[in-house]
Amino acid sequence: MGRSAGGSGGFGGGGFSGGGFGGGFSSGGIGGGFSGGGGGRSHGGGSGFGGPSYHGGYHGGGGGNFFGGLLLGSLLSGRGGSGGGGVPGGSGGPNGPGNGGGGQQPRSNGCLATIVVVFCAMLLCGLLVAVLDGGACASGSVASTASTVERTPLPAGSVEETPYFTDDAGDWIANPSQLEQGMRQFYMDTGVQPYLYIEPNGSVTSSSQLSQLAQQFYEENIQDQAHFVVFFCDDGRGGFNVGYWIGAQARGVMDSEAIRIFQDLLNANYNNLNLSETEIFANTFQQTGDRIMTTDAKRNAPVYITFAVVAGVVIVVVIVALVLRRRRIARAEELRRQEEILSKPLEKFGDDDLKDLEAKYAEGHKGAEDS
Repeated sequence: MGRSAGGSGGFGGGGFSGGGFGGGFSSGGIGGGFSGGGGGRSHGGGSGFGGPSYHGGYHGGGGGNFFGGLLLGSLLSGRGGSGGGGVPGGSGGPNGPGNGGGGQQPRSNGCLATIVVVFCAMLLCGLLVAVLDGGACASGSVASTASTVERTPLPAGSVEETPYFTDDAGDWIANPSQLEQGMRQFYMDTGVQPYLYIEPNGSVTSSSQLSQLAQQFYEENIQDQAHFVVFFCDDGRGGFNVGYWIGAQARGVMDSEAIRIFQDLLNANYNNLNLSETEIFANTFQQTGDRIMTTDAKRNAPVYITFAVVAGVVIVVVIVALVLRRRRIARAEELRRQEEILSKPLEKFGDDDLKDLEAKYAEGHKGAEDS
């Protein structure tokens, strides 16, 4: 592949001393590198890698349905006999007569409480799955490293703003404005200006060498200590190497945890075959800035509050539904007993009471005659 003239926003010729940024320094900076990929992406050149993305494909999709179905089956299996809808006296109920009697209630009324409970429980399970998955997601890409450090953006004036990238490979960045938008968002969030240098595919085979190139670039072209310079090289076999150099002032934001988050996101976006090469880097910088400047605890706090509120509402609804169901069952039992009483012949009632009353009457009548 031919060398690029630097692309929009790049330094002239892609060299380390062009563009009028010579005489820089990197005292107190720190560098490093890492490798990634392995997701099947071919090396560079356009965005013709359409196809299904398998990254994160198993998050949440089946879990909610499984637990919801399990819960639904458990609740429905706990109802009363098939005929009476759980109301005593219904057909097949534990206490009712064999033929169902007159106390059977319509099935729809008997199932209302169960339906409410099932609906609320499934809503609660779905929200729980969303909370568990949401804490690990960042704009469609998964970052396994948690953001736990409270970071403060660098103060205004820390950066002498430079261009944002050089595409020395020549065909990685098809949409320069899209890339710069994502990188500028990182700058706005962190106060650290990023710079991306894309080496020709396969030209540099180790992250340590890329780190040395990043340091050299910083020393020769950057005039402040608030830049984050990233050198990237695709290995042409579905993987990549990265080296970076962080200015001394920028180290307060781009600490080791922030670098791990950047690495996780770059690897995830690189392996997402639905993304173009431009989107890999634009998304990575934008998502990294968002994640590292907000701890996961703060990010998820509104979700947990919502979960707690919904859980409370669900509990109240379930309690009310159970109370109403208990009252309905008690009333059905009372109606059954009344119907049973009314259906008995009158001669079966009060035989003992009539005898007692007759004996008292006879005794009273005899006393009157004696007097």
